[in-house]
Amino acid sequence: MSHLARQLSVAIGCTSLLFTLSSNVYSATLSTESLAPEGSQLSGAATFTPEQVTPPQDSEFDWLQLTSMELLKGEIKNLYDDQLEFESDELDTLFIDWDDVKVLQSAGTVSIGFLDLSTQSGQLLVRDGKMFIDGKEFQREQILTIIAGEQTESNYWSSKISLGANFRSGNTEQIDYSAIAKTKRRTTESRFNIDYIGNYSKSDSEEKINNNRINTNFDWFLSKQFYLRPVFAEIYTDKFLNIEYKLTLGSGLGYNIIDTSKTEWSISGGPAYTYTKFNNVEAGESTDSSSATVVVETVYDTEITSDIDFITSYRVQYGDDDSGGYTHHALATLEIELTDIFDLDLSFVWDHTASPQPDSDGNTPKENDYQFIVGFGIDI
Repeated sequence: MSHLARQLSVAIGCTSLLFTLSSNVYSATLSTESLAPEGSQLSGAATFTPEQVTPPQDSEFDWLQLTSMELLKGEIKNLYDDQLEFESDELDTLFIDWDDVKVLQSAGTVSIGFLDLSTQSGQLLVRDGKMFIDGKEFQREQILTIIAGEQTESNYWSSKISLGANFRSGNTEQIDYSAIAKTKRRTTESRFNIDYIGNYSKSDSEEKINNNRINTNFDWFLSKQFYLRPVFAEIYTDKFLNIEYKLTLGSGLGYNIIDTSKTEWSISGGPAYTYTKFNNVEAGESTDSSSATVVVETVYDTEITSDIDFITSYRVQYGDDDSGGYTHHALATLEIELTDIFDLDLSFVWDHTASPQPDSDGNTPKENDYQFIVGFGIDI
């Protein structure tokens, strides 16, 4: 066979092979397209509609799917006032309207508070208007709150101590210290608070300031907004206000004006009984006093940023002149988070007594006391 004949034979063989391969590819394409839905643009791989995408089973991350079909993984923080706080693995903390949640799936145990103020813990799945806790179905509309973690006693309690001090030595020997402490126990059904503030100052072996105040109350919720306050109490001592101790005990009602994951604002009040024991009095004057009083209190707590909180409380008490008449205690604190545990606290305190009682020398204390406290706070 000549050289030209061999080249012609190879060319014919390659053309035949190419034609065969093209026919097979065309047949495979027709076969794939015949399986695709009409109007789809399938190119050898299956496609999915957004409705077909659902959260995977996961033992590490919680999953959130919005009604827009967007899918996020991360951690459920809480649900308050129809706002879900969700810490996304990539987008950090997000606040989502509850109506925008299509699917919510927890990897571990969460605690759910219901509209009837009962609670239950378990693995949560919310999907298409239904809710399941460990597989048991509930109506989604029954959810009031969601909190990460189990219903253990330790999850109900939170405490903080803030300490401030000033020591001076040399021409003047002086020591000043202040302490602010608060403890709260909060469940769906009830709330217990106890707060303490104390101040002490001594200069050249002479006391300048020495006072202590303890407030406590217990609230029982009748609904999300209204609560019964069966008991509230205050113990106050102030050597330089001529008060050995002052005890107030009462009961009343309260209302949550705002109760969300970022802001709490409440107002409460009721009748009370006040007993005051004085340090010393003028000759012929009574060493103690008791009277019926009315107490009104409001507390506002808000998260300005993720690292800064503002907390203020204002407590007004009306009694007879022997018990001080009109008195109030106002406390405003700016808490700046330094770490997960430590805070820098800037506090302003204003105490007012309309009718302070004279001491045995006839000296009448001033009506107003002001303080600015710089403290180092520790979350417990």
